[in-house]
Amino acid sequence: MKLTELAQQLDLPHRGADVDIHGIAPLENASATDLSFAEDRRWLKQPCHAAALIVPQSLVEHAVHWPCLVSDQPALDVGRAGLLLGLRPMQVAAGVHPTAVIDETAQIGDGVAIGPRVVIGSQVVIGADTIIHAGAIVHERCEIGSRCIIHSNAVIGADGYGFQFVAGQHQRIPHFGTVVIGDDVEVGAGTTIDRGRFGATRIGTGSKVDNLVQIGHNVQIGRHVLIVAQVGIAGSCRIEDGAILAGQAGIAPHMTVGKGSRVAASTGVATEVPAGKTWSGWWGQEHRRNLIEMSALRKLPEFMKRVEAFLSRWDHP
Repeated sequence: MKLTELAQQLDLPHRGADVDIHGIAPLENASATDLSFAEDRRWLKQPCHAAALIVPQSLVEHAVHWPCLVSDQPALDVGRAGLLLGLRPMQVAAGVHPTAVIDETAQIGDGVAIGPRVVIGSQVVIGADTIIHAGAIVHERCEIGSRCIIHSNAVIGADGYGFQFVAGQHQRIPHFGTVVIGDDVEVGAGTTIDRGRFGATRIGTGSKVDNLVQIGHNVQIGRHVLIVAQVGIAGSCRIEDGAILAGQAGIAPHMTVGKGSRVAASTGVATEVPAGKTWSGWWGQEHRRNLIEMSALRKLPEFMKRVEAFLSRWDHP
């Protein structure tokens, strides 16, 4: 397609020459017929051979070497452009693959796509237009809303990690609860969401859970929460609306991560995270304070050398 044609169909302003676009690619791999995108000025400092870019208005003056489409959401619009160019994302056709195992009591909505070797337990409810990819397991009595995506090998509704130490051994506590997932939720590959011990583990509408995340029993996750890869959330935590948990963050049991707050990568949270705050470090604390402490810690070896030199004057007058 011509860049001007893409601009018209995407309803985006066009700057510069008209060029032929054959595909889309990241900046570092783009060829002379590819469309790419940039969201930060630093991205434009690397070598790039793309035919054209999609950039925000703030980068137009820095992208003078390329024809551009101007967008408030470059990453989203380059995806839309890919669809117009005939590219297709991974898909599962609506219907049930013949190797899937689905209990006869499960309720499956219209337009649901269930891939190979998926297992759906008894009394499960799955909303319309949801996609469940190969090898995923949804255990009994769990509920999944409409338009959700459950990626391969996710496990929803396994028993939680609940034991009591009695008479010298760990006794399992039965889990009678379930998992309830709202509409438009995405659950990444290999992620596990444990059923409640009593009551439900819940994930609110619009939340997105990355690959290899562990969500413990009775966790309550709000709406439009982002949870990045390898996060671990212990039992009975509350993650409020709009919060972001970056990769490998760990949340101790019974903690609350407040509305709109952010937990940085590899942060251990063992106290409440206030709404709207950014938490980082191990153990987690307010981000600015953590940066101050990290800066001081880096200076510690040199400071100790100075202390030792000072003390040596007293030891050897």
